[in-house]
Amino acid sequence: MELKKKVVLLGDSSVGKTSLIRRFVLDEFDDSYIITIGTKVTRKDLQLPVPTGQTDVSLLIWDILGRAGYSAFHARNFAGVHGAILVADLTRKETLENLERYWIPALFSVAENVPLTFVGNKVDLPQPEFGLEELNAVATRYNVGLEGEPAVHLTSAKSGENVEEAFTGLGRLLVQDRRPEDPVRELYERLVADGISRSSDKSTAVGALDAIIVDFCEKGEGHFENDLPAMDILREEVLRSGLDVRNPSKEGLLRIVDYFAEVESQFHPAPAVSENRERRLLWARDARL
Repeated sequence: MELKKKVVLLGDSSVGKTSLIRRFVLDEFDDSYIITIGTKVTRKDLQLPVPTGQTDVSLLIWDILGRAGYSAFHARNFAGVHGAILVADLTRKETLENLERYWIPALFSVAENVPLTFVGNKVDLPQPEFGLEELNAVATRYNVGLEGEPAVHLTSAKSGENVEEAFTGLGRLLVQDRRPEDPVRELYERLVADGISRSSDKSTAVGALDAIIVDFCEKGEGHFENDLPAMDILREEVLRSGLDVRNPSKEGLLRIVDYFAEVESQFHPAPAVSENRERRLLWARDARL
């Protein structure tokens, strides 16, 4: 029987999450940097050892916007996750510190104590700011891995060094996770995510955009086939607006609100579109830059 496991790659922008996925799934590397807008999901099928032989595992790998502060959007994507790869850039120590400062608490606020693998990426570059010892120190506070197998890897998406080992290592952790599947777990986690969304800080530009994006995705439920088409539309409209999701401007926020209203006019009655637009405009206008 094939196991399907949802995993997320987490870490700051430009640590190489998208490049790691591309290397693992396609065995390709592109050194141009393109920020991930929203969420992109890639599938990779593996055969992994179990005590009775081997089992087929399908990893659904979620590449999520790598900017701290999108607490509601991140929480929505963490519901139903089975494991995570935490990625830091070896040439920027702050990306390691941010794993504990933001990413792990954000993940565990929704999906507590899922198996983790820690990756220090860009081992091919000179002058690292931290190494295996510091990465191990963080990892041992959350996950010691399987007996005899590290849950820590130094990787290079450029050369491919240890990339396969990092992903398959998490796969083995997931296969050996003894906790039974709980049919109400994802429902509970979605309720937790909804609570985080309602209480998120909307006073900053990032917080306002976070609320606007989640509101758009929620209002599209039942009209989009699932979250993935919503993400496609989200990426298209953000790119069309010229909005920088890392540092959104007031003009960009107002523009994306209007663009989302254009999309919704295709499936919502005019009063609902107007109500949604006015609510989002309020968040955009009140945002502190």
